[in-house]
Amino acid sequence: MRLNLQSALNKKLVEAKVSSLGGYQGFCIHLTLKSLSKDSLIILVEAGRRLNSLDDKNQDILIVKEQIIALRTREQKSFDVKGYCCQAHNHSPYKGAKYDINKLADSNLVCLANYLNANEFDTNAEQEAVWALSDKRPAANITGTNDSLIQGLRERIALIKGEKIPWYRIISKKFVFDNGVITIVNLKLQGVLSYSNEKEDYATLTVINEKGLLVCRVQSEWIKICVNENYKLDLPIKGLAKGKYTIELKTPEKLLTKGDFEI
Repeated sequence: MRLNLQSALNKKLVEAKVSSLGGYQGFCIHLTLKSLSKDSLIILVEAGRRLNSLDDKNQDILIVKEQIIALRTREQKSFDVKGYCCQAHNHSPYKGAKYDINKLADSNLVCLANYLNANEFDTNAEQEAVWALSDKRPAANITGTNDSLIQGLRERIALIKGEKIPWYRIISKKFVFDNGVITIVNLKLQGVLSYSNEKEDYATLTVINEKGLLVCRVQSEWIKICVNENYKLDLPIKGLAKGKYTIELKTPEKLLTKGDFEI
């Protein structure tokens, strides 16, 4: 008999036990299935299942890679499952932490899990993609070693969230403390803004917050005459509060280009 895990659980054909291997991403979950059926079973462990931590301070885990498990009558099998934290502000689970098998996550997370099941990216990119939906982090936080490949993932997340595709990316660093607390620090913004300039002039790059107040003056330099020139940004943003901002490049007479971003 072939059926997905949810159907097998509903029909009481299998018993499931879940525990953490320690950590919050990758193959971090240990799952044991025991057949309660008189017949052989082929069980599909679905991508998109949200595993609920029995300790409220620990993170729930979203399964992103489906697995097919064959069970003979009354047979028990244990295996590791690939998943990612979907509660960024909770603690990274310790080894042996218990989980409920729970049910499928909301439709957006299921959509993402199916996409990650069919495609593979850097671990950091996959984790940030989950947090972009579960914790409403910007799609621009999704970064990896192959940015042209990662761009497709950013576009998919923006589509699911109904947001504009980000023109920039935010480089951040995660710190995991001994007690499981995770702190994420935004380090810099990278991207390209296109601009044209009719005469050589002195231009200034500034960052303005959503109230229209100047946050910082990044740099000033001479800008030559050009058409559709690329202005490459590698902007330090450590310490900027969460919110929406605008980058402006302007001369004393003219705004050459601008770009909105969110952290």
